[in-house]
Amino acid sequence: MSADCLSFGFLFDIIRAIMALFLIGSLPLFFLLLIWLPWSPKRAPETSFVVGTFLKGVLMFFPGYLVLLIARRIFGFSYSGFLLFLSLLQRDQLFPLLAGMGCLLILKSKLQISGIEEENFLGVFAFLAGFLAMENIADLVRSWGNWSTYILFLLPIQRLSTVLFVSLAARRFFPWEGRDAAFFLAAGAALAIGLTVPAFLFFIDRDGWSILLTVLPLCAAVIFFAMRFPRVLRA
Repeated sequence: MSADCLSFGFLFDIIRAIMALFLIGSLPLFFLLLIWLPWSPKRAPETSFVVGTFLKGVLMFFPGYLVLLIARRIFGFSYSGFLLFLSLLQRDQLFPLLAGMGCLLILKSKLQISGIEEENFLGVFAFLAGFLAMENIADLVRSWGNWSTYILFLLPIQRLSTVLFVSLAARRFFPWEGRDAAFFLAAGAALAIGLTVPAFLFFIDRDGWSILLTVLPLCAAVIFFAMRFPRVLRA
């Protein structure tokens, strides 16, 4: 019996380790998959530009995370009722996304992302993927010893959906100045609110609905991507 328990415990640890790798690697791996697609050389930026933009997102995470820590210190976290929803919203969705989008808007002139559809999408995706990939690592460290299905599986899927949706919508608000920038941030905030719903359901023990409402937005984002760039997928 004890041997069976040890075997089960070892297997459980392996599964948790794999899920931890998913949390860390989901955004970087999806980013690599995107830049390996056969984009048009006339409309898409060079790979070095996209990789450099990803690394800039990684670097901007560090000052952005200081702001996140201050905000989390101010707002705290509650585990009951509607306050739980608001806590999950500000900690896991709204503040990380707005921090990433804010850094993107601050650096827009230096990033030199144009309004060309392919370049706009790849530039925004690369920057936000770099930023939120670091946020995933920070969440892994923050929750060390208390890893859950939400942290290791649901949250990285939600972040992947977030980056895809925001990147697909970014060109509609380009050049992200004045009212367009405000609408861009508002659209990101609305998306964050929507993606907090499955997180809230997980914490109130509605696991099935939580998983379903986490996976469906990612499927929708992939479908929208396929509709926006059909030639890339056909090639």
